[in-house]
Amino acid sequence: MLQKCHCERSEAIPNSPNPSWKIDVKENMNSNEIITIFDYNFWAFDRVWECISQISDEQFLEEIDYSTGSIRNIVFHIMSGNRIWMSILRGTEFPPRLVIEDFDTYSKTKSKWDELKLEFLNNLNSLNPEQLDGMIDWELLSHGLKSTNSRREILLHLANHGTDHRAQILAILHHHFHIKTVEQDMIIYLAERNQK
Repeated sequence: MLQKCHCERSEAIPNSPNPSWKIDVKENMNSNEIITIFDYNFWAFDRVWECISQISDEQFLEEIDYSTGSIRNIVFHIMSGNRIWMSILRGTEFPPRLVIEDFDTYSKTKSKWDELKLEFLNNLNSLNPEQLDGMIDWELLSHGLKSTNSRREILLHLANHGTDHRAQILAILHHHFHIKTVEQDMIIYLAERNQK
């Protein structure tokens, strides 16, 4: 059975070919669905890590004129961003900054990734529906942005951010290092989950 979508079309942005849509995220997504999205997100990253394991540490660190540079740099960017955003969502002080030079091999980086993945999922699971709907003031100095969003919306941003960078890593692996890559479609994750 299809659920009713709680969305409404607002006026189109002047001079824009696309109409803008306002979607009531609170009405359309519950906390279990947020957890499913991140379970999928880390499932997909596990598949990408298997591809990364096929390159050398030198290739892992190789600067490429794409995204944030090396595959290591992209992974570092995701880890750092997730930690900072989770501290904002929890209302805690920022954790000590990660030092990129500490991650000069695949194994060191993957080890920290696995540690932060568990930390992130534990923090995510500790948020109740009321907290997910709570509003958070945030500021992104590097982009000159300042706004207020629900924790739920910020988590959707993080999931989308992960998808974007996974695709970048897979593109580098395929086009630059000629590594056979994997599909990361969510429907594959759902099918595998249903078979368990």
